[in-house]
Amino acid sequence: MPSEILIHAGAGETRAALVEDGVLQSYAVEPVFADGPRLGDIYIGRVTRVMAAMQAAFVAIGAARDGFLALRDAPAPLHEGQAIAVQVTREAAGEKGAKLTAKVSLTDELAARARMAKPPALLQAGPGLVARLLREWRADAVLVDEARLAAQHGLTAAREDLFLRHDLEEQVAALYRPRVALPCGGWITLEKTEGLTAIDVNSGSFAASGGREDTARIVNLEAAREAGRQIVLRGIGGLIVLDFIQMEQERAAVVEVLERALARHPAAADIAPMNAHGVVSIARQRRDAPLAPPRPEQEILRAVERAARAAPGRTITVRAAPARIGRLSRPQVRAGLDRRGVGQVRFLAEDREDFDVES
Repeated sequence: MPSEILIHAGAGETRAALVEDGVLQSYAVEPVFADGPRLGDIYIGRVTRVMAAMQAAFVAIGAARDGFLALRDAPAPLHEGQAIAVQVTREAAGEKGAKLTAKVSLTDELAARARMAKPPALLQAGPGLVARLLREWRADAVLVDEARLAAQHGLTAAREDLFLRHDLEEQVAALYRPRVALPCGGWITLEKTEGLTAIDVNSGSFAASGGREDTARIVNLEAAREAGRQIVLRGIGGLIVLDFIQMEQERAAVVEVLERALARHPAAADIAPMNAHGVVSIARQRRDAPLAPPRPEQEILRAVERAARAAPGRTITVRAAPARIGRLSRPQVRAGLDRRGVGQVRFLAEDREDFDVES
């Protein structure tokens, strides 16, 4: 089965897709507009609270929310007000701050900077999306559609927008929808609640010739494979409950398919056997931040690039709210547009919720 890592270096983001036989298996995005600490960043922080009952501490690192540090990840006892070097092991998500570790190996240069820095302060940025994924993902070929980034990592540069391959844009868009179709005609539905993620399996109008048990087996095997894929793609962690179609036989086979699908990602997952009602529960490590919808600025810049491809040489006009126009006017955005071969772009601030891109 041929596999590819396709890296799209857009003006507003870098996106990466691991594709096998044309099907998206892993997806990651790093926006230019990302706020707060990123995976792998090293900070000199300051302990704000030590919660003995939780066996944890909270550390200010200059973000909107303090980072979370388990005491087992600190090499020595902590006290409030203490300066400490920490590294981000999971980015902030929702109401939760970044997860940190204090088990950090500092070079002599970083150690010297840490002694001089006034916390909170960034000591060293993380490796970035591309460098990290090249270590974690494996594929037969790796392509990048921006010459500078390709040269930086010793990769092959492509002359096309790689996310136009394999209908990738539609495959990515599907990750933000609750319902996912199965080949048999059934579907699964994913719903996030405050305490867990629920995945419901529905057979739709599908009915196997072998009767109810055969129908349940076919639908559940397809659902297990797709549910595991969606959990990985969407970065779902914590408690996950899957409600399969009730079946008497081959329950273990369904769970085995689910285990294989989840094993594609290094996040640990504790999967319980299927009970008599068809329910399987998973406790999955929260290793990555969950997939978040693209920011409006990302969507605007994607639209700008599409407009530039459709009308080369024409001036592109963007109308959006003042705050969004302010972020789009940053120098790194203009540099990104230049790298993508996008010419003149006018940004016009208007009092509106949506945006408009025209050439």
